[in-house]
Amino acid sequence: MSELCTWFGLKRYPFDKELKCGQILETDPQRECTARLAFIKRRGGILLLTGDPGVGKTLALRHFVDGLNDNLYRPVYTPLSTLNGADLLRHLNQKLHLPNRASKSTLYLQIQQELLDSRETKGKTVVLLIDEAHLLKTSSLQELRLLTNFRMDSYDPFILILCGQSDLRRMMDYAILEPFAQRLAMRYHMPPLEYDQTQRYIEHQMTLAGAHEPVFGDDACRAIFDLSFGIPRKIGLVATQALTYAMFSEQRTIDADMVLKCKATG
Repeated sequence: MSELCTWFGLKRYPFDKELKCGQILETDPQRECTARLAFIKRRGGILLLTGDPGVGKTLALRHFVDGLNDNLYRPVYTPLSTLNGADLLRHLNQKLHLPNRASKSTLYLQIQQELLDSRETKGKTVVLLIDEAHLLKTSSLQELRLLTNFRMDSYDPFILILCGQSDLRRMMDYAILEPFAQRLAMRYHMPPLEYDQTQRYIEHQMTLAGAHEPVFGDDACRAIFDLSFGIPRKIGLVATQALTYAMFSEQRTIDADMVLKCKATG
């Protein structure tokens, strides 16, 4: 990878995921997602964030958490979503740094009390973020639903954000999950990028990496868009393949033919 950076005069790999939050390009989907996260922060309750793999959901969550006031919010993040109901409660209990409890009912009450005390006594609202939530079992979703029931279902002392692939949105149409779906305060399905945003994204990433001159022509950006369907992670993969192909071909600019050739041989 250092050879690729040297060939194109870059300071670093252009499509890595180690971006600082302030360097993230504000695309339309990111802007919409940010607005919905800001709404749930003010209102409380449950947000369902879905989208195809690679559209930038976790990146949006990272940006959201980075902007939370440490004096007012306590983010708790976990991607471990394959646990059954009881194991999920134990896992959340551990993430909240609470003592172990053998009884499920005691565990449940302890977690609820901590969520309540954190807001009302310590002045910090817990923001529980569960990533890869499309892998949650029905029993786990039911436990989460019960966990949000405070004061006879009249109070939201914490924020729950479920982030997952498109299957999660479809799961909410199941009859068995209708009670959970009715509790959702907000839903947002994050779409891929349009062509103009794809072009901006490529240019933005290359500029951050230190490119002083355009490397991808307009037709190359169009080809990358067609192959990636506007999904940022796929855009990065296709663009990296094209950069590698250009380096071995001793070319410093990339056109559509090069993108399609490297994809056909990749």
